[in-house]
Amino acid sequence: MSEQRQVMNHLLVHVFNKILRIEERMIHEEFHLNLSVTEMHTIQAIGKEGTPNMSEVADQLHITLGTLTTAINRLVDKGYVDRTRDKMDRRQVRVHLTDLGQKAYEIHETYHDRMIQEVLEELSEEEAQVLAGTLVKLSDFFSVPFDLSEPSGPKARALSKKQEESLP
Repeated sequence: MSEQRQVMNHLLVHVFNKILRIEERMIHEEFHLNLSVTEMHTIQAIGKEGTPNMSEVADQLHITLGTLTTAINRLVDKGYVDRTRDKMDRRQVRVHLTDLGQKAYEIHETYHDRMIQEVLEELSEEEAQVLAGTLVKLSDFFSVPFDLSEPSGPKARALSKKQEESLP
């Protein structure tokens, strides 16, 4: 592996792991929530959708329905999520956040907003645009070979463009 590739590999792995560690520390130490990062991301997926069915959440998180069921059971036991049968189709199970779950969701969204704001404060407008474009390309790269349907491609580029326009 060339030196440039080694550096890129190291940086990608390092940044990914560092973000997860920081997020975990924030969840436990600053926000005092009894949640893992994975549980928080499950709450985030539910919070974005409102009252999704279990399959929608599993698809969004790229996990099996069985894995999600285990996670939802833990979140129900902890008081962050409730489950209900769909009124129109009783075969469907819908999940929604409790008041505690909504609070955790809002805290997590604030954390992400703060993280992005702090990154952007360190970059010029041009650097922010380059970073946004590069992240779109990374998202596309990691979505296609592994068949992970993410909001990337033209839609993400439009979002990235919109985000770039709102930069200071």
